[in-house]
Amino acid sequence: MTNGSSAVGAEADAVAAAVLTCPAVVALHGGRLGQLTTFLPGRRVEGVRIGDDRVQVGVVATYGLPVGLVADRVRTTVVPLAGGRRVDVHVADLLLPEEQPRALPAADPAVRA
Repeated sequence: MTNGSSAVGAEADAVAAAVLTCPAVVALHGGRLGQLTTFLPGRRVEGVRIGDDRVQVGVVATYGLPVGLVADRVRTTVVPLAGGRRVDVHVADLLLPEEQPRALPAADPAVRA
């Protein structure tokens, strides 16, 4: 791995981790053809593409918040990591309530592992 790809990889990893802290984001999304993916030697960071003039992010959001608000929150999270570049956010999909994983039942205190 060269220093350039190492730096881009670290930046893509940092952006991906930050985006996943946004409450309405359930996953990163690389786009239908992988156009929002950072390709690195031996791995890739789906949902983040680092360019010379912009950072592109693709996400899957929970249903219920306006898509524009989700995009604004993601953008606000990424701007400090973008090094002055424009941040574009693509909300690629919504996770509907019936698609969300159900909460696990509370553990029975009488049962010990």
